[in-house]
Amino acid sequence: MRFNMDVQPELSVEVLQDLNFGTVVTNSGTQQIGLGNPQMGIFKIRALAKQSAILSLQKPDRLTKPESQDTTNTIPLNLDAAYAPEVGNYQDYLPFANDRLRITLSDDNDNPGNRDEQVWDTGYVFIFGTIDVGDISPGSYSGTLVLNVAYQ
Repeated sequence: MRFNMDVQPELSVEVLQDLNFGTVVTNSGTQQIGLGNPQMGIFKIRALAKQSAILSLQKPDRLTKPESQDTTNTIPLNLDAAYAPEVGNYQDYLPFANDRLRITLSDDNDNPGNRDEQVWDTGYVFIFGTIDVGDISPGSYSGTLVLNVAYQ
């Protein structure tokens, strides 16, 4: 008798696209990337269908130069996030409140054909926001945002 099975993790989170404000000019003021902008950040969550989860963000409040110890050369950062079941769906999204969101992954697949598609579901977290560029030195500035997913 032969026996085969596939073992997959209960959850995977993948960065599809980093948030990218591009090149900005010193003292240019507020720069914004809104929901649906091609430069927004996108996470893809693949998890068991019909599961409840709490999404939470750990986000920086400023961008810094990684190689610099100078704390005056920073760019204030204000980030927002939203969740949607489809990557291009900017109408039926759920906004995060206080950097948290409770979701239930749906099983919208009524097709009895592919069992793998019935067990797993995908959702997307969009990251967008503003920076305020003041009198700073030229260079690359960055920050790290962490998305935590906890099953309920």
